Amino acid sequence: MATSSLTEAVFSLPEHDRGGVALARFFARRTAQNCDYLGNHDDVVLVVNELATNAVSHGSGRPLVRITGGQGRVLVEVSDDNATWVEPRGSGWGLQLVAQLGASWGVTERGDQKVVWCELTA
Repeated sequence: MATSSLTEAVFSLPEHDRGGVALARFFARRTAQNCDYLGNHDDVVLVVNELATNAVSHGSGRPLVRITGGQGRVLVEVSDDNATWVEPRGSGWGLQLVAQLGASWGVTERGDQKVVWCELTA
């Protein structure tokens, strides 16, 4: 990364409350600004919206949004307490959109949690 500053911010969504996704979008925009991210902040907000909505709708526990980044890249991670990964439906467009916006994305396990992540680059 070409920048010496790296920012990490974490936001915990209310359990099973889709209203918390709106707060996650605000958090994403503010964090992209604080990172001095040079890419499209709307893309960061959209990725957080999709991943947080999926975590609230299909996960368990309190979803956690973690954003780490700087001027050249932002890594968005959304975790929940359901370590089981469900293959996306063919009719769903949310993860397809995440794949288009991000340089890369994937799913990993961290302890007993599932973490869906997307890296965006400027």
